[in-house]
Amino acid sequence: MNQTKAILLTISVVIFAFLLQVYYINFSISNQIKIYENNILKEARNSFSSFLTIKMWNTTNNGVYIKEDDKYSIISPITMTKQIFDLSSRSNIQSYKITSLNPNNENNKPNYFERKVLKEFEKKDKTEFFEFNNNRNKLKYMASLTVTRACLECHSSQGYKIGDIRGGIRVTLDTSDYQEFYINANKKRDYYMLFSFFITLLVFLVLIYFVNNIYKKHRTIMTISDKNKVLSQRYEHAINGSKDGLWDWDLSSNKVYFSKIWKEMLGYKENELTNSLETWKKLVHPDDIELATKDILANHRGKTTHYENVHRLKHKDGHWVWILDRGKTIFDKNGIAIRMVGFHTDITKQKELEVSLMSSEKNLLKAEKMSNLGHFRYDFKNNILTLSKNIKTVFGLDDETKITLEDLVKNFTHEEDRENVVKRFFLGKYKKRGYRTEYRIIRQSDKEVRHVNCNIEFKKDKSKEVNLVIGTIQDITEFALIQNELSILRQAVEQAPISFVITNVNGEVEYVNSHFTKVSGYSFSEITGKNIDVLQSDTMDEEEYNALWETISSGKTWSGVFKNISKSKKEFWERAIIFPIFSKKDKKIINYMAIKQEITKELKLQEELKDKEELMIAQSRHAAMGEMISMIAHQWRQPISVVAMSANNILMDIELDMLDKEALKENAQDIISQTQYLSQTIEDFRNFFKPNKQKESFYVEDVFKDAISVMGKTLENNNIELNQEFTSGKKVNSFEKEFLQVIINILKNAKEVLVQREIENRRIDIYEYLDSENIIIKICDNAGGIPEEIIHNIFEPYFTTKNELEGTGLGLYMSKTIVEKHLEGKIKAYNQNFGACFEIVLKGESV
Repeated sequence: MNQTKAILLTISVVIFAFLLQVYYINFSISNQIKIYENNILKEARNSFSSFLTIKMWNTTNNGVYIKEDDKYSIISPITMTKQIFDLSSRSNIQSYKITSLNPNNENNKPNYFERKVLKEFEKKDKTEFFEFNNNRNKLKYMASLTVTRACLECHSSQGYKIGDIRGGIRVTLDTSDYQEFYINANKKRDYYMLFSFFITLLVFLVLIYFVNNIYKKHRTIMTISDKNKVLSQRYEHAINGSKDGLWDWDLSSNKVYFSKIWKEMLGYKENELTNSLETWKKLVHPDDIELATKDILANHRGKTTHYENVHRLKHKDGHWVWILDRGKTIFDKNGIAIRMVGFHTDITKQKELEVSLMSSEKNLLKAEKMSNLGHFRYDFKNNILTLSKNIKTVFGLDDETKITLEDLVKNFTHEEDRENVVKRFFLGKYKKRGYRTEYRIIRQSDKEVRHVNCNIEFKKDKSKEVNLVIGTIQDITEFALIQNELSILRQAVEQAPISFVITNVNGEVEYVNSHFTKVSGYSFSEITGKNIDVLQSDTMDEEEYNALWETISSGKTWSGVFKNISKSKKEFWERAIIFPIFSKKDKKIINYMAIKQEITKELKLQEELKDKEELMIAQSRHAAMGEMISMIAHQWRQPISVVAMSANNILMDIELDMLDKEALKENAQDIISQTQYLSQTIEDFRNFFKPNKQKESFYVEDVFKDAISVMGKTLENNNIELNQEFTSGKKVNSFEKEFLQVIINILKNAKEVLVQREIENRRIDIYEYLDSENIIIKICDNAGGIPEEIIHNIFEPYFTTKNELEGTGLGLYMSKTIVEKHLEGKIKAYNQNFGACFEIVLKGESV
């Protein structure tokens, strides 16, 4: 909020407070005046009530007797009332007047005030009325008079009725005291108002002073804050620019602060690590924590001016980060360590370079040894020869043997090459130009002739004179063997029963082997330089070829099967692995290589195998058909008996002439009901053998309902209890009828083994539930389980524990084939509790 708004708000608050005080003063004074007025009104009402009581008493007694000169005379109620009015009028304190709109006495005629009030009384809206005069020293109070029986004695001729309001009594009170109180109360109101105004003004000036003072201090604080902000930004930019992680350790409270960069250095977000010493202890490498702690304590004790330590911290993804940790302990005036502040610098790359350098040196020596290469360095000025360990190995010398430059260039060289080698060396030195040459040496350990490759470089000093020679000598005798091996390899590729193809990045053929020419019909000269897509078959999808090229163009390996066309337009299938060949220099793709095998015959065999599997599934289904016909026949016995009995009843009623319409209708209804049941059984049987050509979505529970509709009676007749629990609520997208065949086969096997082993309380439990995205179906019985010695063979073809007339051994084999190959699921069998369990795993349909 700015200063102007603050001042406006202060003014608003002060004005509101002032108005609140004004309201309170007015309310308080007005309330006091109101109380005083109520007391005066109460006095007027009491006077009216007293006068009315006296009048009623006088009227009730038809007057009073008064003594005058030792004589008593009666005074009428009217006279008495008049005398009371006259006496009260002379007192100047209060006076009374009885009046009406039609008075009998002209002296009682109402004035303007009384007439106005009497008209209101006649309306019956009010029964009393009062008002002060302008000076507030008189109160005029008037109350209505109601006609009573006593009033009729004087006013019956005027048509008065009991209960009518026909006049009123005015009471006038002297309110000089109230007048003085009223004037003083208003003066007090004015004084309070004036005092409140000055107090409010004083408060307003004080508040304005404080507001201005606060904002003046605020501007000073903001100026200092801006300066600190600039310094803070410089500090923050410096910290962020250095990518160092700040840590601040309060030793008195043992609280630690880690900056955002400190946490990001280890792969964490700011809220993923707690600011505590325990966090650092958990992250530091076990091998480094002891030395790091020792260095920290040394700095705390003042043994070192600064703390510095290199250790490893564990990154969020698990690898170790090398940290250069630097800091300084802050002491209080008593020399007690109270705080420690420092920075973490990620030096992982430097450490990796150090390790890489050491590794490179080791690898260089190892590479020299592996490649039979050694190097030497000769300083002509100081006559110093420096040799690598491997160069002595090349010449067959032990580590203790001393050799000279002359030995390297001349003495160990084969005599037939010696003159040429020496001449070449000194010519190069003279021309100050390096060279490369191959010659033969005599290995000193076994006097064997070896071929070497020698590279020589001459270095010049400031005067451009040769002062240093650096050379490498490599035993290349093995290269001949390698050349021979390459020849054998080339021969193997040419004679291999698979095709090798190398193309450039545009797909143009650069090399093919003999088998390729045999399969494709193209000769080497015919295919070389042509694009490999000349083999592309028109029946293959263009998207498949685009996907292939996209894969290998991105540097990945593609493997798969595709159809090609030969030179003679004959189609053939190939299984291929195609991968890019990268340049060693810049790692760019320079060629593609394909290794291919013709699989046309193999695919035909697979088709034949698939046809055989389909045939076996059909055979299995037809085998199940016979068993199901038997089940259906068993199920038909009862409904056929009911139909026969109903028909027989009808015939007997006709023959005995006892045909009853209701009985006939009941028997006919039984026949219709049973024939519908028989029809539904036939429909279920027909649907079971209706083949599935396309996948469809279905619930597992619905498939079991279809299976139970076929096998329910068989299970019931064999006293087999069936328990079902379906909880997944998810559909499967697959071949429903083939899954039904598997379920019926497993249920049939469970039924047969329960009956065969004569189990008393026969039970089959079916469970279906969801496990992640998979639907699990378990079918368990209590028949004692499958013998362990055969449980691993039950899914093999033609394996059965039944005799030849009862089983073919194809049921479980085809069930496994259907589940795993057609339904793309899994099936297994195992023993559990009191019997065997078959578990089927199917992929749930994606929502």
